[in-house]
Amino acid sequence: MTENVVSLAERLKARRAELGLSQAQAARELDVARTAYRLWEMEASRPSPDRWRLIASWLGVSVTTMLVANDMVSDTEASVSEVVGGGDFTSLDPSTYAAQATNADFYVEASKRLNEATASGAISVDQAQQFGALLRRLEASSTTDQASQAWEPAELRRNLPATETAPREAREAIAFLASDLATATVQEAQLLTSELVTNSVRHAGMSPDDAIGLFVRVTRSVLHVAVSDTAATREAVPVEPNKSGGHGLRIVAALASRWGGTTDTGGRKTTWFELDLPSPGS
Repeated sequence: MTENVVSLAERLKARRAELGLSQAQAARELDVARTAYRLWEMEASRPSPDRWRLIASWLGVSVTTMLVANDMVSDTEASVSEVVGGGDFTSLDPSTYAAQATNADFYVEASKRLNEATASGAISVDQAQQFGALLRRLEASSTTDQASQAWEPAELRRNLPATETAPREAREAIAFLASDLATATVQEAQLLTSELVTNSVRHAGMSPDDAIGLFVRVTRSVLHVAVSDTAATREAVPVEPNKSGGHGLRIVAALASRWGGTTDTGGRKTTWFELDLPSPGS
């Protein structure tokens, strides 16, 4: 079984290439910090048990196969674990497992699976003893491991000059903060942000020395972007397009999951939109 074993690092790289993802995007898929994922591909560290189930699901293999690839189980142990747990160790949904599990939870679920298989007669006493020994060995080797550092939400605030360079700078800011999102999502966010910033530059009546505010937040489920200016009369409502424009808010209204506008007590107007995102590990 160990002949021609593909390492976990190579499996991760191949899967990422197949999906056309960057390391940052793959890290979000697996709900883990970018640095942690990068170390996995470099074979400089191993994933903690709280991510085994999710990684295996993402790769389309069993947990046993993943552990063999990581040189963590022998051929004999792999054969027994496949019989006991169907190669999964646990029937938990991978997205739920990523969001809630700890290292200890993995072994609790695996032990439960072992007890069920033993009680039903699906495995022999000898197999149960071998699998139990495997679990104890794996748990002992990971007792000092910390749980995986999860993917973290991020936010950014910038003041942009009220000039024709502002839309480009806003798009660059989106690309920087949202680099771990799907490329199509980033491009859509850049388009909508560019439309809002362009509206501020062209219609807010601001001088080049005035600042257009940009706020971007990426959470587990939402990309939120807000653009603010000191327009005296502009309201966040779509208008009939004409030769001079009028398409911006219509595009935002058509593509955003939600959008709207507010005015603070100082008269500064903010137009915002949100794009719904798949949660990490889903």
